[in-house]
Amino acid sequence: MVGEAPRLRRRDPGGIAARALLVVLPAGLPGCAWLGTHRTPARIERWQDPAPPARSLAEKAALYQGRLEARHLTPAGVLKYRIELDRPDDGSYGNLADGLFHTGIYLASQAMRYAATRDPAAREQVLRALAGVELLHDVTGARGLFARHVSPAGKPYLREGSWPAKDWRPSATRPAFVWRGDVSKDQYAGFVHGAGVALALVDDPEVRARVGRLAAAAADHLMEHPMRIVDADGRRTTHGNLSGRVAGVPIGVNALIALAIAKVAAVAADEPRHRAFYDRLVEQRYPEIAYWAHFTVLGVPNRVNDNMAYLALHPLLLLEKDRRVLEALAAGERRTWRAVRDDRNAFFAFVHALRDPGGGAASGVEALREFPEDKVEWPVDLTREGFDFPRALLNTRKGEPRTTRGVPLHLRARSSSFWASDPFRLAGNLARLGDRETSGQDYLLAYWMGRYHGFVRPEE
Repeated sequence: MVGEAPRLRRRDPGGIAARALLVVLPAGLPGCAWLGTHRTPARIERWQDPAPPARSLAEKAALYQGRLEARHLTPAGVLKYRIELDRPDDGSYGNLADGLFHTGIYLASQAMRYAATRDPAAREQVLRALAGVELLHDVTGARGLFARHVSPAGKPYLREGSWPAKDWRPSATRPAFVWRGDVSKDQYAGFVHGAGVALALVDDPEVRARVGRLAAAAADHLMEHPMRIVDADGRRTTHGNLSGRVAGVPIGVNALIALAIAKVAAVAADEPRHRAFYDRLVEQRYPEIAYWAHFTVLGVPNRVNDNMAYLALHPLLLLEKDRRVLEALAAGERRTWRAVRDDRNAFFAFVHALRDPGGGAASGVEALREFPEDKVEWPVDLTREGFDFPRALLNTRKGEPRTTRGVPLHLRARSSSFWASDPFRLAGNLARLGDRETSGQDYLLAYWMGRYHGFVRPEE
């Protein structure tokens, strides 16, 4: 029955699961990866340490903050969220694809840190991250278009003629930099999260004005190119469709990102056209379309989409005042929460707790306790002897084995964001030997969210 679409519930809009199944499995290779067997690789001499973390939540936050500022935050304010520890620093910002996404998340974490503590050092980090987001916008030369990532021009492996990946290009407006194009809606979710949280929580005219310029540009871009992100070459980016409906099918994550961009622009820029844009999206039932943000294919979740949805939802919950809109957004969030509540995901749990304090806060705090003390990548295989996780029928899309319940965070393969990765994955980083580190902005985001909203005590 592998190639046959499942029988769908009536409420499945347009047969999303069936369409996804028919697209993915007949190609052969993805289906084989999902159903393939797994063997623990031989000759791995050192595995990731399975010991749980010993430091307090506050101690881990200080550790990640110091490490991020020392090794991952570039002079321009853009987050170099993944670094090679065995490679000398050549001054480049790395051949990375998600700089806007992670810099926006870092901006949000520091905005909540500042709102919770009023620490001048946190305000300085807000301004630095905001400068990074501004660079990611201004470097493209097209209003409302952001770069995926940037790097100083002329560096050894990012100089013209030897760029290691497609979509890197020189900047006409900021000639000291090269930038990576083909930006995706993922990046805009990270941007609007940071911009919206900073707008809502940092009472600073400078921050408000700078956020307003960026949000207005992004909203105008969507209005000028009917809900599409259009690259510098005039073509829609690969994953740049933010329409709430595609071929008649409601796409909830698109609706949430578009609503958040329009709302932040309407509040920050305070221009009639942005208020009208947001009102139009509400009239087109984007808050109700957001109900469909979560989806699975053959029962395998897409936590990248869920993470985008929660990133866009958080600033909406902070800025929206209309009770009807909030109720529609809450209905969709409850649907998603039912699917993710056992993920051990502190960020999702704290967003859920904004509407239901008794429903997610405790699980969010427990997830923070499980969060490891560093994010250096070592091999992980929890199917090997010494672990006892039940195996799920289907693997990840990359063929990695999965289990049936959320894996404790300190046992998981390190990734750039635990909140966006598959919580059921049992193996990963099998070729890494402690030679790569990610920045830990995911911990800082959830920790400072918990602190600001009172879910985490300062002494914890």
